Amino acid sequence: MDPAAEFAANLHGLVNRKAYLDAASQLLLRLIPSDHAAWGSLDVESGTAEVVPYPYESRADVSKMMLEMYGEHPVIGSLRTGNTGSDLQPLRLSDYISDLELYETRTFQEGLSLLGVNRQLLLFTVGSRSDFFHCWSLNRWNDDFNDTEVALVQQVQPILQLLDVAYAGTPQQAVHSANADAYSLTAREREVMRLLGQGLKVTSIGRLLGCSPRTVSKHIEHAYSKLGSNNRVDALRRLRGE
Repeated sequence: MDPAAEFAANLHGLVNRKAYLDAASQLLLRLIPSDHAAWGSLDVESGTAEVVPYPYESRADVSKMMLEMYGEHPVIGSLRTGNTGSDLQPLRLSDYISDLELYETRTFQEGLSLLGVNRQLLLFTVGSRSDFFHCWSLNRWNDDFNDTEVALVQQVQPILQLLDVAYAGTPQQAVHSANADAYSLTAREREVMRLLGQGLKVTSIGRLLGCSPRTVSKHIEHAYSKLGSNNRVDALRRLRGE
């Protein structure tokens, strides 16, 4: 099984966002052995940042570090003038700054050094601006990421981008599930409808579930019939009990 297919097979349908982040971290660390992995998000306009590390929790407030120093990070700071498209490739810290330069930065002295990190590979899943993004970070000390590892991570990037969207609204999943039972939706029909409710298109849902767009459309058709609906908005409203 190729890496993208393995990620899709193992990561869709998990019970909540925490379960997804834990499982995705484990798969990433198995694909690219590293000291640790982390999922992070930043929204400067709202003044929020979140970092979910795996397999440990640092005593340092990494989320606060990100919010205070995002613009000084050699890779993240470069996004202001660099490629800001959704197709941004994985970015390697060592491609942006030398060790000697890194060790002089506040980012390293007050942030990365406390975490035992001087090598990073960043994989953006939502946004790619210096002031707004979601990304995965693979972290090491001294052992840099080679071109083969960068290429492997790039293979799973599209799936992780879809999954980031799929799990963005996980708190509503329990509501969907409760109402899905009342309408006798199958497990696959409720999963398709959950992903549809997250804004994913038929082709993207098919890629996550490992089936053709035609099969996804059939699941949607059957779900609509059971729900007594003929469109996405009405079907999702019924599932949410609105």
